[in-house]
Amino acid sequence: MPKGRRRHITALSRHLGSLRSRHFPRRGVWLLGLVIFLTSVTIAAILPRNIDTLPTTTLVPSAPPQTVQVGDTIFPGGANTESQASLASAEKSTAKPSDRDAWVEITIRKGDTLSDILEREGHDSNEIARVIQSNPEARVFRQLRPGQTLRLRVESGQPWQELVYATDPGEAFHLVRHQDRFELTKEIRSFESRIVHVTGTIESSLFEDGQEAGLSDSLIMKLAEIFGWDIDFALDLRRGDSFAVIHEEKYWQGQKISDGPILAAEFINQGHVFRAIAYRDANGYTTYYTPHGMSVRRPFLRTPVEFSRITSRFTSGRFHPILKKWRAHKGVDYGAPTGTPVRATAAGRVLSIGWNGGYGKRIVIRHNAAYSTVYAHLSRYLSNLHVGSFVDQSQTIGYVGATGLASGPHLHYEFQVNGAHRNPLTFRFPGSNPIAREHRDDFMRMANTWTGRLDFISHGTQIAAVR
Repeated sequence: MPKGRRRHITALSRHLGSLRSRHFPRRGVWLLGLVIFLTSVTIAAILPRNIDTLPTTTLVPSAPPQTVQVGDTIFPGGANTESQASLASAEKSTAKPSDRDAWVEITIRKGDTLSDILEREGHDSNEIARVIQSNPEARVFRQLRPGQTLRLRVESGQPWQELVYATDPGEAFHLVRHQDRFELTKEIRSFESRIVHVTGTIESSLFEDGQEAGLSDSLIMKLAEIFGWDIDFALDLRRGDSFAVIHEEKYWQGQKISDGPILAAEFINQGHVFRAIAYRDANGYTTYYTPHGMSVRRPFLRTPVEFSRITSRFTSGRFHPILKKWRAHKGVDYGAPTGTPVRATAAGRVLSIGWNGGYGKRIVIRHNAAYSTVYAHLSRYLSNLHVGSFVDQSQTIGYVGATGLASGPHLHYEFQVNGAHRNPLTFRFPGSNPIAREHRDDFMRMANTWTGRLDFISHGTQIAAVR
C-alpha cells in the first residue's frame, strides 16, 4: 500500500479510538493454537494466526520465466533490422553478466522520466531518449509509475548494459545493450497460487483486528468494500463480531509476492451472517454474490466515508453548534480527519458543485429521476469533476473538510427521494440483482464448494472464541 494511504489509515484508526470506549472494553491478550487433522480431501491444518493452506488446491511449482522478444532489434537512431525469431529462454535474450557487473536498484520518483533517472546515475540520456521517441516497442518506458523500481546493470568503465522495469509482479521488461543496438524482451512469470484463509474476531476495530489476524491493508479494504452495502463499519461494528476470508496468495520460487483476490468471505455482525462468493465472467470481471446468487451490491452504499464516526444524526430538532438555535438536521454528519476521501454512494451525474452558503464546498449528485445525494463541508473536490460529470459508485468525489458553517472537520451527507429529505440510516433501499441466468448453474456449483469451506472455517473460529 502506498505510504500516503497508510498514513491516512493510521489517522482513521486514531479516530476510531472513541468507538473503543463506547462499544469495546480494553481487551486482554490471548493466544490459542488449534490443530485439526482430517483426511486429505479436507483442510489439512490451521496454521499460526488461523492462516491455512487448503489442500484441495493443486500447488503448481513456479515455472521458469518465459522471455519473448518485443518487436524488432532497436537501434539508437530509430532504424530496425529485420524481425528476429522469438527467443527460447531468458539466457538467449540477455547478456551474461560478468564479475565486473553491478546492479543498481532505483525507486521511481513522481515526475521522473527514464532520461532523468539515467542522468542522476551519471549516464548519457540522449541515446535512450532517441530509442524511446522513435520506437513504439519501447513506449513502456514512457509510463514510469512512482514507487516502482528500475534495475540498472552497469559494467565497469562501460555505458549501462541492461535495464529492467517490473511493471507488475508477474511482468518485467528488459532492455539490453548489444554494442550499437538494443534488444527489448518481456519476461512473464507463472506464479504458484496458494489458497489460504484468515479468521478473526472483532475486539477493537476492523483494521486492528484484521491486521492481527493476518490480513493485509488492501485485503481489509476489499473486505469492507464487499460488505459495505450491508454493514456500516463505523456504526454497526460490535465486540464479538467475526470474519473469515478465503483468498489467493501468489508465490515465486517459494517467496510470497502478493495477495490475490478474495474468493469467498463471511462477516458475522451482531448475530447476522453475511457471505459473499466471487464469480469471474468471461471478460475477467469479478463480481461478488450471496450464496443464493444475489449480488451483494446495492443501489446505494451505507456510508459515503469509510471507517468514520457519526457525530450528528438525522433529526427534526438539533441545537446548531454555530448558529446557537434549534433547527432540523436533514442529514447525517460523519466525523473524520480533513482530507479523508469522500465517495459517491451510487452512480450518477454531478448536478451542482461549488460553494453554497452554510454548506461550504458542496457536491450534489443526481442518481435517477427519484434519488439525489448531497456532500457538504468539503475541503476540496476531485480535480476533474464538473457539472454533468458521470461518477461511479464508490468513486472518490472530494475530501472531508470544515468549510461553511462547520465546527470541525466532518462530512454532512443528505439523501433525497423526489426532493424530500430521508434518513439514509433507516431508508429501505431496493434489493440487489441476481446473477445472469446463463451463469447461475456454474456459480451455484462454485458457491456450494466455498460455502462448505466457510462453514468449516467459521465453526473453528467459534470453538476458539468459546475457549
